[in-house]
Amino acid sequence: MQKSTFVCKTITPMLSRSMYSKIENSWRFELRPQSIKGVMRFWFRALVPCVVDPNWLNGSKKAFSALHYLEGLMFGSQEKKSPFSLTVSYADDIEESVDTLVNSNDKFFRNALFGTYELRGNNPSFSYMMPDQSFTIRIRYSSSVLPIQKALTDSLMTLISNYSGFGAKARDGFGSFSITKAKGAEEESVGKQPSTSESLLLKMIREIDLDGDVFRLVHEERNLSPYEFPTIARSKEMTALANSTSWRRNIIRSLTGLRNMDGEPQTIYSNLKLVKLRGYRQEDDNLNPMRAAYFSNIAPSRDFVMRTSIMGLPIIYQKFGEYPGTTGRGAATISNNDSGSGRKASPIFVSVHKAVNNTYFARILLMASKISPERDSHDRPVIYARVNNRSYPILGNENFEELWNLIEGVIQ
Repeated sequence: MQKSTFVCKTITPMLSRSMYSKIENSWRFELRPQSIKGVMRFWFRALVPCVVDPNWLNGSKKAFSALHYLEGLMFGSQEKKSPFSLTVSYADDIEESVDTLVNSNDKFFRNALFGTYELRGNNPSFSYMMPDQSFTIRIRYSSSVLPIQKALTDSLMTLISNYSGFGAKARDGFGSFSITKAKGAEEESVGKQPSTSESLLLKMIREIDLDGDVFRLVHEERNLSPYEFPTIARSKEMTALANSTSWRRNIIRSLTGLRNMDGEPQTIYSNLKLVKLRGYRQEDDNLNPMRAAYFSNIAPSRDFVMRTSIMGLPIIYQKFGEYPGTTGRGAATISNNDSGSGRKASPIFVSVHKAVNNTYFARILLMASKISPERDSHDRPVIYARVNNRSYPILGNENFEELWNLIEGVIQ
């Protein structure tokens, strides 16, 4: 049996809770093999459209047919057992509650970690693995696994460490890690990403499709035209906040939504979402149609574009007043279904990395995907504003090129 061992070290707090045991008001820390496999599967899916058309298999076009075939090959399916198993090990005394971060002098953690800590006494907090702690992932392969298949699977670990992490809030820079040792991993699986994983996937395709009639290879530059699901093929990336002396204040705080007592943005993220996208306190403030709907029962135009929707759904606006710059009883929920419960995760992935001089930097990846399955006659995304128990159809924002330009502007 072949085996690959990855010794890893956390860079930022890794939040992952046990399903079964608690310590006082916190869940115990538990990083489960299935969670790691889930992250591997996500990034494999993100990789596939870089190499093949995910909808074309054996000469016919069917939604996600090639993607599902390759997923089954790599991870198993109902008809086929997974070609590998996975275990994870770490110290058994990890009981640090996120409350220690939330209640620290760094008050921005209350926003950054929202949803992971106790609010009203009935929602136990997560525990976390602190930075600079080691954990080990062991992957055991079946005897039938192809060498190229093993190399590609191994490469997913470096792909994940390049763009993401493990646990809750991984898109926001938490759970970032480095690989300090890779034992038994194929030499060709360790290299610059995403080109390493792309080349290995292409090599595997050519090995299993000798005649070239099972898959359709794609040859296009990475761009930001929205895809059906998040993919590296429709992405742009940058490194930012280089030479940061603190992952807390220089990176996590900068990329968390914070406002001062007057409501003004305090961070890069707030400037992006509140000012550049929403138009806060400007004449075309995106909240104005919600004010009109709530206080005057004036339906927003079906052509109204909620610019902030590109950053993820739902958006919940509360306590806004009838006029710009005022507070009041106004409330609205923006979602991609008419019940207000539809979700769309943020397209921005932040990972934190440690440089050789012990400073930190962030990698920011934007993957463009459609924010709503419902489209109008012009293929524009239809979303809904729910105000006073009424749902109004409006338009979502899928202008990812503009978003990227705004990201570059607020960071640089």
